[in-house]
Amino acid sequence: MRLPLRLVRAAALTWLGSCGASSAVTPPPLAGTPWISGQTIEAVFGAGTLSSAGSSTASQVSLSGPGALALAPGGALFVVDQLNHRVIREDLAWIKFTGVGADGLLGQALFTGSTRNAGAGGSVPSASGFDNPQGVAMDGTGVLYVSDRGNNRVLRFNGAVAKANGAAADAVLGQADFTTKAFGTTATQFSEPAGVAVEVLGTLWVTDRNNNRVLRFNSAAGKANGAAADGVLGQADFVTATGGTSSTKMRTPHAVIVDASGNLFVADQGNHRVLVFLNAAAKANGAAADLVLGQADFTSGTAPVAASATNMYLPYALAIDNAGRLYVADGGQNRILVFHGAIAKGNGAAADLVLGKPNFTDGSTTMATATNVGQPYGVAVQSSTGKLYISDYSNARVVRLQAASSLVP
Repeated sequence: MRLPLRLVRAAALTWLGSCGASSAVTPPPLAGTPWISGQTIEAVFGAGTLSSAGSSTASQVSLSGPGALALAPGGALFVVDQLNHRVIREDLAWIKFTGVGADGLLGQALFTGSTRNAGAGGSVPSASGFDNPQGVAMDGTGVLYVSDRGNNRVLRFNGAVAKANGAAADAVLGQADFTTKAFGTTATQFSEPAGVAVEVLGTLWVTDRNNNRVLRFNSAAGKANGAAADGVLGQADFVTATGGTSSTKMRTPHAVIVDASGNLFVADQGNHRVLVFLNAAAKANGAAADLVLGQADFTSGTAPVAASATNMYLPYALAIDNAGRLYVADGGQNRILVFHGAIAKGNGAAADLVLGKPNFTDGSTTMATATNVGQPYGVAVQSSTGKLYISDYSNARVVRLQAASSLVP
């Protein structure tokens, strides 16, 4: 018997949540909120102490350019280590101590490797190497997707948690095979893909940066190499690539996340905003967004002059918890913005909390401390354990925060 879609989505809340007017005064915590603005970091991966930066080298205990994050249903954390051209795996991440090494990796055979396109070398792609990986996402069955930006493709790793170090991908999208890297503007090609997210029923969303669009792949785990996308947002068709600032256009979208109800959030980086598409998989190609955050309306796209509770500067990553809180990695202002009940917000609504900074007007500091992050390029939340993970790109580390109360409604 097949369950109704609404029940399937509701049942998936547990694993999905595990997975993506200004004031100079520190905002007080809202009633019942699990977070406090500017709260202290609990643990660090990639550095030796809570207040130190990492070494930016390739090893089992260091990172160089940490970016997107994804959580496996069992709690393993996958970290895109961009400048080392790899994705590392931290098992039991919610209880891991500061300074403990990674447990596995993809993209390199050894923890000391940092070769672009390892397995072939240099400019030649392979099934086991990356060139500047950007996005990572995992579905409820353990299938991992990695956007391999420099090779204009997305790689799929089945049963990724159990893969050996440096294992080959099982399938590729954006290319017909594992050894080509051409870019293009069609239903089967990308031009520098960045963010990836997987819906409850296996729908994969990919931000195609240079084509100023987001592509949808239905039942992605069963797609053949080079399969065509099933839908597009940001463009009216699959052969247009122009960017813009409206409810139907984007400008270099970078990250994407989808909640258990199928609502899609897109970090429209070049327009310094987040677009929200309700029930996105049912939308027609080129459909308009339903909500915008970071700008007052759909036709504004300018960068902010100073940090506030209502603006963003180059949003890099997104996550959403089981209670509908949206977490935005505001990379250009070195902070994480938290929006409670995001889909019910009005256009341009203020964030409710800020993490990584003491208040909404502090956006410039990048130094490594026990309360500060610089250029957050990744964020992931694990509702079941109340853990929040942030990639602190400037300081070559990933930090972990603990919620003060349950993230499960």
